Amino acid sequence: MNFLDAAYTVLKAAGRPLHYEDITYQALAQGLLGTVGQTPEATMGSRLYVDSKQENSRFKKVGKGVFALVQEASSTIHDAIELTNKETREQLYNRLKTMEPQRFEELVVQLLIAIGFDENETRVTRYTRDGGVDIRGLLRAGGVTEINAAVQVKRWKKSVQAPDIQALRGALTAHEQGIFITTSKFSSGAQEDAKKTGKVPISLIDGDLLLDLLIQHEIGVLVQRTMVYSLDKEWWDEFAGPMIEPVAADAEVPTTANNIPETISPLDFPVLITGSAHRKTLEAHLLDLNGRIRYEGRDYSSPSAAGIAASGWRTCNGWTFWKYQDATTGQWRSIQNLRVQ
Repeated sequence: MNFLDAAYTVLKAAGRPLHYEDITYQALAQGLLGTVGQTPEATMGSRLYVDSKQENSRFKKVGKGVFALVQEASSTIHDAIELTNKETREQLYNRLKTMEPQRFEELVVQLLIAIGFDENETRVTRYTRDGGVDIRGLLRAGGVTEINAAVQVKRWKKSVQAPDIQALRGALTAHEQGIFITTSKFSSGAQEDAKKTGKVPISLIDGDLLLDLLIQHEIGVLVQRTMVYSLDKEWWDEFAGPMIEPVAADAEVPTTANNIPETISPLDFPVLITGSAHRKTLEAHLLDLNGRIRYEGRDYSSPSAAGIAASGWRTCNGWTFWKYQDATTGQWRSIQNLRVQ
């Protein structure tokens, strides 16, 4: 598993933001990372920072070295998007299959230009005596080198076979690379021949990859971006404290002699609680169900305030940061579970 996937797994399980050092520690402890080098923490921090700057990143930076998962859209919205994308993909594929051959070749030229081919040097060939090459073009790779390419395009239902790859290779001129594009698939023999040692390699683009590239470069499709807002519960818990559900009008509320509502708890306070930060286990005591916590001899009015003081992080959702040991199961659970429902 790579660093980003490991970070996603750790953050998903934690359900709260973590410092990249803690993410690395947990990923290593769970065996999620393979080769990590001598400074896995630095690598993790760098990967998360760079990725969080991307438009579609799964991560967001919420503090100095602290990262969280970007909240996903609701399942209903997500399912609707997936269905629409699937239908659009099918419609696009049907369009490709029914296009006139010449128009299909011109569409591929547009795609090649979007990928990075020179617009002035990429065109459809006009004659078939070139051995079946449909398009010739020039790819400028990062302004460093130029690659002459010969492209063969086939709107086939049948799979492309090894002899088809060999025929394209035979039509290449000196210093020319080959690209074979099809709406179907490549047989295993064709795939092996395309990368055969000692032969000019042929790049393969099958129907699925062709659709991916057209969609990625927005050729023949419209991309609709819709803003979806959802409540940041973690922010509200930290800023204003966790929301307590209102008590029904006819509910019986335990009271003291002074008629002041009393919170009934099966726990004997203070309760030992722990948190994890910077590879260390931090200990504190929960004083009551209102979230007062004593850490290193000082009392804090909220779990988040105690969590920030203990971890050194800029932000911390204390209700999920601090854990207590369940007397029945022996498991360590978030103190969020102790809130009055």
